[in-house]
Amino acid sequence: MNFKNSMRKAFTLIETIVVVAVIGLTLPVLFAIIFAITRQQVKIYRLSQIKKEGDYLISVMENTIRDRAITIYKSDLIDDANIVCKVVEDYPSSPVDHLYFIDEDKQFFGYKIDVNKVASAAVDLVSGDPYTVDLTSGKTLVSNFSISCSRSSIYSPASISLSFDVCYDTGLPNCATTRPEEIASLHYQTRIKLRNY
Repeated sequence: MNFKNSMRKAFTLIETIVVVAVIGLTLPVLFAIIFAITRQQVKIYRLSQIKKEGDYLISVMENTIRDRAITIYKSDLIDDANIVCKVVEDYPSSPVDHLYFIDEDKQFFGYKIDVNKVASAAVDLVSGDPYTVDLTSGKTLVSNFSISCSRSSIYSPASISLSFDVCYDTGLPNCATTRPEEIASLHYQTRIKLRNY
């Protein structure tokens, strides 16, 4: 009697094989789901990083140019030959990778691409020495940076067109990755009307 009761409580060979087969089929599916969720988390993280830096970059440039710029130059040499968008014949100018501006304090500032980063170029108010400050971190790369000015008429203020691409730095050229689904890049474009022109 005890032998029969113990036989009923034990697993048979077929039951054991079925349990092993079910576990063998569900584990790969479970790991595939976890792996897909992890890859999506990586993409979401990368997109949030480049969006945060791209939004910051365009906000800083847009606000500074709109509120402070008075005169626009095509070079950091401040002379009348380098002024752009001042007369009717100057608009529209072709896109370039830098423009410089003079503010109401007679100080110049500008933005330029510097090894896949956007840098702010300005003059120290105390010493008069020029300096640059990177506006992006090492996590992102900026490409296709272009800036240009235009005017719709002689009586209208100048408009600055600004565009660039931001992508997550993977260590490979052009933000490439071994997994195309993890590529994270955004395009930014805006038009800024100068208030003080």
